[in-house]
Amino acid sequence: MIYFSTAVARLNEAQISDLLKQSKANNARDGLTGLLVYHDRLFFQIIEGDRDKVEACYNRIQKDQRHRKLFLMWEGDSEKRAFDDWKMAYECEATHASSLSIQKLKKNPSDVTGGDPYIACAIQNVLSDFRELR
Repeated sequence: MIYFSTAVARLNEAQISDLLKQSKANNARDGLTGLLVYHDRLFFQIIEGDRDKVEACYNRIQKDQRHRKLFLMWEGDSEKRAFDDWKMAYECEATHASSLSIQKLKKNPSDVTGGDPYIACAIQNVLSDFRELR
């Protein structure tokens, strides 16, 4: 599943840290993996795993008061996880916190995503719109 959302307000480092801590714990519990990019109040997230667990996660996100304007970009099955070693890969321009290189994602997303062409294309298209990320 791939979605966008807008944060109701800018998140500071502590809020982002709390969000990541809870997300990683939930994802570990539910066997989910994925990617989260936060930039200028925008979230871009890829969630991978068992369909029921992914849908439950997205339902929690929809109810989260920190988000609004959720847009589901893609929902479907994939033969292989793009982020199978990541409870939550993360990139944020404000804090420069990162568990992967945004430049590497922008340059060659297939290297990071395990070769899934749809996920790689989605990441490349989205990140091309995040021009301010360095």
